[in-house]
Amino acid sequence: ADDKFMLGHRNSDWTGLGPILEEDIAFSSLSQDEIGHAGAIYQMIAPWVNRTADQIAYGRQPAEYRCAEIVELSDNFDWGFAIARQFFCDNFDLFRLERLSRSVYAPLAALARRQHAEERIHTEHANAWIRRLGCGTAESRQRVQAALDRLAPIAPMLFEPTSSLEQLEAAGVYPGRSADMFEQWRSGLETTARESNLRLSLAPPSAGVIGGRRGHHSAEFQELWSELTEV
Repeated sequence: ADDKFMLGHRNSDWTGLGPILEEDIAFSSLSQDEIGHAGAIYQMIAPWVNRTADQIAYGRQPAEYRCAEIVELSDNFDWGFAIARQFFCDNFDLFRLERLSRSVYAPLAALARRQHAEERIHTEHANAWIRRLGCGTAESRQRVQAALDRLAPIAPMLFEPTSSLEQLEAAGVYPGRSADMFEQWRSGLETTARESNLRLSLAPPSAGVIGGRRGHHSAEFQELWSELTEV
């Protein structure tokens, strides 16, 4: 939920500023989807922690959020960066929701199935833009390649394990193995990049590295958190 919440807010900055009118509308809609998905997950969590969904979304201290670094960063209105981030995150989330749709916890599985259908549209949209930019002009290819190069080292931290991950997998709450999911994610992304005349090489997160999944955030997160909680 934190991944989706932060990504939706970052992308909402593009409302009114998309490169073409149709994409302005589409990207704004995708941002709304991400925030809506986050809200639905927070709503599910709320009774377990005796808080409202809004309190979970806005009422925590920075170290209590569990989002990956890639969703925290400002794109500084670089369209190549925004699309490259979607490419990494949407493909990851499509696999994550597919796994959750098979969860033994029925309410979670039902929610994941609903979100998975929308996430497939998000993924197709991101992949299409990667192909469009990579196979477009020399400038578009250079700019999206620069974005991929910048994000590739941190994108695998989407797979940073949490302390309870093995228990959730063993219990069938989160069916499958994250190692298998990483290989599928990497293979699909690298294939799409290759077909788009782009370079991409991804490696699993280094063992022992601590990041956003355990509350260690980028310098930009504090600014983002302050903006979200200022009202």
